[in-house]
Amino acid sequence: MANEKESDITQELENRFLTYALSTIVSRSLPDVRDGLKPIHRRILYAMNGMGVGAEAKPVKSAKIIGEVLGKFHPHGDTSTYDSMVRMAQDFAMRYPLVDGKGNFGSVDGDSPAAYRYTEGKLTPITSYMLADIKKSTVEFRANYDNTLQEPVILPSKVPNLLINGSSGIAVGMACSFPSHNLKEVMNALMSLIDDRKQTTTQIMKHIKGPDFPTGGILLNSKTELRKMYEEGSGNLKVRGKWTMETLPRSKTQIVITEIPYGVNKARLIEKIAEIIIAKKLQALTDIRDESDENVRVVLEIKSGSDPDKIMAYLFKHSDLESGFQINFNCLKPNGEPERLSIGELCLHFLDFRKDVVTRRIKYDLEVLEKRLHILDGFAVIFKDLDKALKLIRSSKSKDEAATKLKKTFKLDDEQTAAILDIPLYRLVSMEIDKILQEQKEKRKEQKRLKDILKSEKKIWQEVKAELKEITDKYSDKRRTQFGSDDGVEFNAEDFIEHEDVALVVSKNGWLRKMKSVSDPASLKYKENDGLLEMVRVNTADLVAFFTSHGVVYVQKVHALPYTRSGFGEPIQNLFKFGDGERVIRMLPLLSPQSVEAREAAKGEQQNLPLDGIGQEEDAELLLVNSAGYGFRFATENLSETTRSGKKVMTLKNNARLITVIQTVGTHAFLLTEAGKGMLVKLDKITQLSGAGVGVRLINVGDSRFLAAKCVKKRETVELLLDSGKTKELKMTAVPEYNRGSQGVGVVKRVKVVRILEN
Repeated sequence: MANEKESDITQELENRFLTYALSTIVSRSLPDVRDGLKPIHRRILYAMNGMGVGAEAKPVKSAKIIGEVLGKFHPHGDTSTYDSMVRMAQDFAMRYPLVDGKGNFGSVDGDSPAAYRYTEGKLTPITSYMLADIKKSTVEFRANYDNTLQEPVILPSKVPNLLINGSSGIAVGMACSFPSHNLKEVMNALMSLIDDRKQTTTQIMKHIKGPDFPTGGILLNSKTELRKMYEEGSGNLKVRGKWTMETLPRSKTQIVITEIPYGVNKARLIEKIAEIIIAKKLQALTDIRDESDENVRVVLEIKSGSDPDKIMAYLFKHSDLESGFQINFNCLKPNGEPERLSIGELCLHFLDFRKDVVTRRIKYDLEVLEKRLHILDGFAVIFKDLDKALKLIRSSKSKDEAATKLKKTFKLDDEQTAAILDIPLYRLVSMEIDKILQEQKEKRKEQKRLKDILKSEKKIWQEVKAELKEITDKYSDKRRTQFGSDDGVEFNAEDFIEHEDVALVVSKNGWLRKMKSVSDPASLKYKENDGLLEMVRVNTADLVAFFTSHGVVYVQKVHALPYTRSGFGEPIQNLFKFGDGERVIRMLPLLSPQSVEAREAAKGEQQNLPLDGIGQEEDAELLLVNSAGYGFRFATENLSETTRSGKKVMTLKNNARLITVIQTVGTHAFLLTEAGKGMLVKLDKITQLSGAGVGVRLINVGDSRFLAAKCVKKRETVELLLDSGKTKELKMTAVPEYNRGSQGVGVVKRVKVVRILEN
């Protein structure tokens, strides 16, 4: 076809994507450095101003406002447009709201606003300063989407909206995130920059102390950190909620959270703290209540004698009561280019914009004044010989003839003549003539003042400064966000664990149960073809290590394991990331220092069951042996809490499996193969490893496989479980001692051993 043309698809895609990206950056996502608004917000405010719903007007339905915006300026979705209007009305989202909303506009709990047919809105008083002088040619206008109306490219804002209210947005390849600031601080900084434009960030920060969020809170960043963020236009703020202590009758106390970090959903924060209470991760905290009205008030009930500072330190670390706010000063410069700016550049761009607006406004006012003065000059000429003028008018046969005579006689132009002929007769009385002449005199004086201002850049800046001071005096308020330090209370997470004894049961097929107690282990039920692998009695302060056939250990805190309410427990694969065919072969409790101290203190007391476990002292070791007869000693101090993926402790080759994990108590290791061959090896001849390894050959299994091992003393007797269900005692004096790697001798004949029994 005639209109067809060839084009490289790669180049075409790049060009079109670039066009889309630029459109997103400029027309949607990034605010303008001058008025601090995105196009959608600018159009909403301009449309509301055009509808006459200013601060003094009666609010109108939000549906009417949204319809006006969509129909005239913003042909996009009503939902996103209404959401933008809602945000400008939320006092917890904007430091100085731009829309005065009536009705349900959402809450800090994350509640959705009511539909726009139920709510109303109008502009707030401060917004009038953003739209002031818009009809005085102070800003450029452009055609709307269908070329039927004109809309402003920018609003002639007297308010540094980008800094006092902040903004956030995500574009293609860039994003912005501006925190809000205190109006008085920003205005003082701007006025000081008018006097000295070369101020450093440090000097600017004498006025702008730091962000000031609508929801208050405590800012933890140091002055040095803030200065670096303001200079580079990026960084991360740390904001913490504010709390206080309240004294109740009977010497009881409670913690009350009065402010939360900006952007945090209060309802979700309370849910998170409630989860911590239910899981007993913070035993000193017993309950939480939300008593908020228009102010935040979240009550935390605590146990008597608890340290509130430690409780709050835990909540700051494990909930959104302390959160971050990313600073990213990306915005559109006056020429439309996106760039990351410093705090000083943001302020100077706004001031230059205000100077331009004030200059254009004065020129407009001067032009209007001179037009009026031109008419008044015509009146003054007529009033000097009024009788002659009236005689010329009365002698004329038509208006045109009168106009011609007046112009010729008094040397007037068309505009002046038309105004004279249209003047009512009552204005020709002496009192009215005096008023017109007085107006001419005042207009002359004002004309001179405006011209003097335009001739002097200093006087223009004085006008800008006076406007800034007027807004400061009217709308300045106290800072909400206070400053603090990150010198938090030192606490040990173990301090918050509720110490109690529990029973852990793991089955052969990997089902784990955590119960308060087990009166009779034989009464436990298992799934078909399953049975007890191991049961231990531990304390919630302890760690527990699960060794698997793949040579991996998974170490978890006992208190973090879920309690079993009923049934067969929890598949251990749900707690950790097991590989295919991986099975638990040993569950081993690791005593915490707190648990050791508690057990020492409880010596001599009556206990139902002794607690199991081994310590993690320097001399505490384990013996690991795989099915190929290779093994090594491993210090328990190398065991620590792992991730869900576990930690490799033994490297296995040729489909070998980890078989034995036992504590090295005694002098020798008794090793037994499935073929019934056994031997003793001195423990000090077995290599010790600190990390994952193959180890050394302890026993030559030949065509058989390694079965079991036990650490013993030379004169000890070991009990073996046979496949018939019977047991057999074997004296260690009857078992020969060899160097590691030997085949051993037949210690069991004509029967098959299942395992070595514990004492």
